[in-house]
Formats: sequence, structure tokens, C-alpha cells
Amino acid sequence: MPILIEPQRRLEGSAVALCSWATEHRQELDAWLNRFGAVLLRGFCIGSPGEFHDVVTAIRPQLLSYVGGDSPRTALGERIYTSTEFPPDMEIGLHNELSYTRSWPERVFFCCLAAAESGGETHIADSRKVFAQMDPAVRHRFSDKGVIYRQHLRDGNGESGPGKSWQETFETTDPAEAERICSDQHMDSQWTNRGLRTSLRNPGVLSHPVTAQTCWFNQADMWHASFDSVKAQESAGAAEDPVEEMLGSHACYGDGSEIPMADLEAVRSACRKSEVLFPWRAGDMLILDNVLAMHGRKPFTGERRVLVAMA
Repeated sequence: MPILIEPQRRLEGSAVALCSWATEHRQELDAWLNRFGAVLLRGFCIGSPGEFHDVVTAIRPQLLSYVGGDSPRTALGERIYTSTEFPPDMEIGLHNELSYTRSWPERVFFCCLAAAESGGETHIADSRKVFAQMDPAVRHRFSDKGVIYRQHLRDGNGESGPGKSWQETFETTDPAEAERICSDQHMDSQWTNRGLRTSLRNPGVLSHPVTAQTCWFNQADMWHASFDSVKAQESAGAAEDPVEEMLGSHACYGDGSEIPMADLEAVRSACRKSEVLFPWRAGDMLILDNVLAMHGRKPFTGERRVLVAMA
């Protein structure tokens, strides 16, 4: 992974030609993604959010919003977003998109409009390989117990703190609408003096809906408040604050027990052994099966513009 698709002749390498080809070859693309997990389309000169949108919707017409997502992004219209806007010196670990919600996408699309001066790769890994590389005892605990994702989202109306506010997370300023979204997600929610606290239990592994293969599928190592990640670094609270009042995120096992640091290190080790990375080229488009393929972002220097869409 990924398999590479390029135009046979340079003159055929346009977003318009790719739209036409993708419309006719949706079934082949799905078959390749169900087998390999990742497809890289290179040499088709995708140069704008509009062209990216046209190609994506030629493949999957119904795009998803990022409601409930915790990564800082900018919406560019028509459900096209910037990829994560965490600081460029931070690495974003391998993860499955929105695996901490009940509405994760089946497909994730990336498009590079400008490659970084150095670094900035969107590294990927085969979730089946990560599962196979995992220490068997750790793998069993995640499979058996699942993961509880907890977060305390600040109020955007005056409450300073880490991460996104509940208004930004749920893309609404209406508390009743935020409650409805939580309810639809089967997410427990509670208003606090500082914002909105949520909790959701999700699987730690999944069976792929088409192939039935077992795949690693969670973000426990990125959400854990005491483990090194961009999201953990966003967690904060005054030392005198009670734990329940601290803002930020945390993850524990699905039975409520804490995840040992050794288990989280085992997760990171399996991910490192499995990762694949390649330098972006301007105009590249990467399609991921979100269950079969994990993704992240390497630190970078210089300008980097990568867009994302989900379906």
C-alpha cells in the first residue's frame, strides 16, 4: 500500500479526465481499496479545492461533514476541509478517522495542493498489519474491552483552554442541537461550568464490513491524557482543579479501567513497525479505506497545503 494509478500519457493528466475515469471505474476503485486499503492517484494535476471536490464526488457523491471531530480544520465549502492544523513541528500519530465517534467515514480522501519544503508526509499503515504486529495480550484487552473516549469541551463564549470549543466541535451555537448530536451518536453528555463533557464507548478493533478481516481501529494512544501526542498536549487544567473540571481528552478501557502506559507503548510500537510514507507531490490525491488504513502526519517545514474530504 498504496497502489499507484497514473495517466498513460501526460496530456491525459487532468482533473477533468480523472473525474470521467473515476465515474466509470468506481467498482474497480472500491475493489482495490477493499484489497489494499489505499490508492494514490498521481499526475492528474488537481490544483484547487473545486477540482478536488469534483473528483471526490465522482467517486463518492455523498460527502460527510466533520461534525464531532476534534482536529482543528478550516471548512472550505461543499464539505471540503483543510487537513489538520496542529502546529507543523508536531507529529500526528497513526489513527482511523473519527474512530472516537459513531459516524466514522468509510472513505477518506486527501489532496496535496502544495507540498512541504521538508517532511509533512501523510504516513499510512495497514490496520490489519498493525493488529497482527500487536502484543497478543494487549490486542486481547482492546478487542475484549473496547475504548471509552472522554472529553471536556470548553465553552467558546469566553472560556479559554485547549482544543476546540463545543461550538466548533459540533458546528453549532445551539446547546439543544449539540445535545441532539450527542444523543444521535449514543454519546453521554453533561453541561458543566466550563463547557460540555462527553463520553462514548467504542470498539478497539473492527471487522471490515466487506472482507470481514480484523483491523485495529481506535485512537486510545492519542486521546490518553498522560501519553505523548498532539491531543494530549492540548489537554490542560490548573493544578488545583478537580480532575472532573479539567479540560481536554482522555481514554480508558471500555470497562472503565485505566490503560497502562505499557499497553499504549505496545500500540505505538506496532504502528511504527507498520507505517509507510512517501513524499507528497502537488496534485496528488490519496484515497483510504478508513478501516483498512490508518493515517497520520509527519512534522514539516515550509508551506504545506493538503485538503481532506470524507464519505
